[in-house]
Amino acid sequence: MIGVLVSKTSLGVVAGLASAAFVGYCVYFDSKRRSHPEFKKNLYERRRRNRKAEEHESVPILTDQRSIERYFMQEIHKGELLITEGNFERGADHLMNAIVVCNKPGKLLSVLQSTLPVEVFTLLVYKLNNYNMNAQRQTSINDNLMTGLVADDGSVE
Repeated sequence: MIGVLVSKTSLGVVAGLASAAFVGYCVYFDSKRRSHPEFKKNLYERRRRNRKAEEHESVPILTDQRSIERYFMQEIHKGELLITEGNFERGADHLMNAIVVCNKPGKLLSVLQSTLPVEVFTLLVYKLNNYNMNAQRQTSINDNLMTGLVADDGSVE
């Protein structure tokens, strides 16, 4: 029976050498990665794609309740921040976005009426009226376009 005694000192030296080799490999790999000619271009493209993805996340998926709730809370928060900063116009825009996706807009409007300053609430109601008028106008235009279409039955007149 051959027994090898491993002392704590030799075990510590081996662990130290292994960790130094690992750190050395990491530094080597990182320097190779950074010196690659396409590294900066790829990094820029990846960051640009991430920014675009974040921008698209701000629009809710109308079939996903969580997405709508997240968008609603985000828009309420942005609106409140902008109003406290004194930017009433943009704050009202964000609050209007929240009202549009809200499932109980009347209740939300009554809460906002009691919490917002009068001029901000008036601006919000004005913006909502304009939004509703534009939506109705767009719907009537689409209806007129649909009734004005003629089905082609393939006959020659």
